[in-house]
Amino acid sequence: IMSYSVKLAESEDIDKLIQLRLDFSDANNGPHPETYELRKANLKSYFERHLNRDCYAAIVEQDGKAVSTGILGVYENPPSPSRPNGRFASIVSVWTYPEYRRQGYAGLVMEMLKLKARENDAAYIELSATPMGRPLYEKLDFKVRQSENVEMRYTFK
Repeated sequence: IMSYSVKLAESEDIDKLIQLRLDFSDANNGPHPETYELRKANLKSYFERHLNRDCYAAIVEQDGKAVSTGILGVYENPPSPSRPNGRFASIVSVWTYPEYRRQGYAGLVMEMLKLKARENDAAYIELSATPMGRPLYEKLDFKVRQSENVEMRYTFK
């Protein structure tokens, strides 16, 4: 029988978070061995500075192995009608290793991150849903946001 647990990551879990994030990135963007060590060092620095301050990560472990995760960022912008206190949250990197999928782990991760967003007075949570993740997010009452706006990005050369 499999045993599992879900928890908020603490500083002693940073190495697990780094590995989960690197594996997530490789699975979604293909492996980039030329930047692996740099990304690993940058992730360590990021989590050391932000974890449990304005970044929260949930981890599901099955039989002692970290198998599923998600990351919540909490942000503050000038107040507006949609966020009267200026606070909102974003969820990224929801991921489960393929051999552990369809066991409800991503749902457990999402529920834990939703609670942390509420505790941090976020007016809402936003995320970008992959086709695979969308049914889960809809089940958790996330709604597609219709907008006249177009998502844009400027990338420094």
